[in-house]
Amino acid sequence: MRRIGMLSMMVVLFACASSGAVPRSAPTETLRVAGAGGGALTLTSSSQANATSVPFPVEQVWRVLPAVYDSLEIPITTLDGAKRLVGNSGLTLRRQLGKVSLSRYINCGSTQIGENADSYEVHLTVMTTVQPDESGLATVATTFEAMAKPITFAQNFSRCTSKGVLEKRIADAIELRLQR
Repeated sequence: MRRIGMLSMMVVLFACASSGAVPRSAPTETLRVAGAGGGALTLTSSSQANATSVPFPVEQVWRVLPAVYDSLEIPITTLDGAKRLVGNSGLTLRRQLGKVSLSRYINCGSTQIGENADSYEVHLTVMTTVQPDESGLATVATTFEAMAKPITFAQNFSRCTSKGVLEKRIADAIELRLQR
């Protein structure tokens, strides 16, 4: 009976897996299953960029992108004009990004006290590229990754998931700045 439950769980996990190619640098996580027939199951996570078209030329969008990051209080540690890439790959925060609760942007689970993102130590990577689309206008693609761990307990970092809010705020802020 236990083996049937294990097999069912594995089928569900594999059925939910993405059918697309996974980049080589994608983080992997090994899950050990206890009990009869247990073993190791490796899960691979790939972060895909959240892409949005904006109705402005690429160069105009690229020029305002650093100011957008500044307005969201994301310090820039990467600025590559050749790739049109801006971002921060090592931002460590607690509770808020700027004046916004981290739980608005990411899901790190919750407890009876509230959202973990608002009480954990959170490491963020936020990277945005600007590329032309078929019509010559800009596509803004933002990759947002987060990992968090409790402050008061000895525990490893766990992956959090983006709610898509920060990525949308970046695209909206670009449009707002360029419409002035």
